[in-house]
Amino acid sequence: MRRKHHSGALQRDLEERIRNGSCVYCRAPAAPDRPLTREHVIPRARGGRRKDLRIIVPACARCNHRRGSREIVLFLLDRPRRISAFLEYLGTLPPETVSQIDLRVFAELYAALWLLADSASAAGPAWRERLRHLCAGRRLHRRRYAARRIVTAVGMRLERGRDRSATADGPSCLLPGVVRSPAPPRLDAHMARAMATLLGTLSLAWDVPAERVLEELDRERERAAHAARARSAERREWARAADDADDESGEDVVEMDGVLSLDGWKRQRRRRRRTRVDQRGGRGVTGRRGRAA
Repeated sequence: MRRKHHSGALQRDLEERIRNGSCVYCRAPAAPDRPLTREHVIPRARGGRRKDLRIIVPACARCNHRRGSREIVLFLLDRPRRISAFLEYLGTLPPETVSQIDLRVFAELYAALWLLADSASAAGPAWRERLRHLCAGRRLHRRRYAARRIVTAVGMRLERGRDRSATADGPSCLLPGVVRSPAPPRLDAHMARAMATLLGTLSLAWDVPAERVLEELDRERERAAHAARARSAERREWARAADDADDESGEDVVEMDGVLSLDGWKRQRRRRRRTRVDQRGGRGVTGRRGRAA
C-alpha cells in the first residue's frame, strides 16, 4: 500500500519526545544529561532503513541495547508490559503523526497480541510454555507475516473505500469489554485494554470507526485461516499422491518441505555430498587437518 512520506512534523515530534519524553518500552523518563535514543522498530538487519522516521521511536539506552536486532515480537513478549507501554506511546501521538507510521509497526503489535491471546488459553502457568512453543522456529515468522498481510489488506481496503462524509464525527474508541479475548481472567483485562488501544490507534490512522477496524480485522483473519486450511488440505493431497506414485514406481519421490515459506511454496532440494580433494594427489581427505583417507 502506498504510504505518505513523513513530514517535518513527524521529525519535530520525535526530537521533542527524545528530549522530554519517556521510553517506549519501560516508560523511563528522559533526563537533561541522559536523553533517549532512536530505536528502530524494524532494524536495519531485518529490512529497516536508518533514516526512516516512520519506524523510529524513542527508547532508553538500556532497552535499546538489550533488544539489539532481535525480533520486536519476541522482545515485547518477554515482558508483556512492554506492549502496553508501546501502545500508550502510540496513543499519545497526534492523528497526523499516527497516520504516517509504517504499517509494519502496527502489524508487529497485532502479532504480539495474537500470540499472547493464543498462549493465554492454557491454564495456569503453562501459558508461558505455550507462548515459547508458538514463538519457536518458523511458527513465529508465519504469525508475523500473516499479521502483516492482514493489517496491510485491511488498511488498503479501508483507505480505498473510505467515505469522508460517513466519518465526519471522527473515529470512535472501543471499550476494553467490547474486545473479545479467549484469555483467562488473569490476562483478559490486560489484553483487552491493549487491543482496544491498538484498535483506537488504527482508527486514527485510517480515519474510520474502531468498530469497523475490529470487524475488518476479524474478517480478514478468518479469510486467512480459511486459506491456510485450504493450503494444508492441498499439501496432504499432494503428499498422498506422492506416496501412491512412490509405491507404483518403486522410486524415491522428492517430497515437499511441508512448510509454507514467506514468499510461496518451497521445495526441498537434494544436496550432493561433495568430496574434499587433496591438492597433492587428488585423493579424498577426511578429518580436520585434511589428512588422506
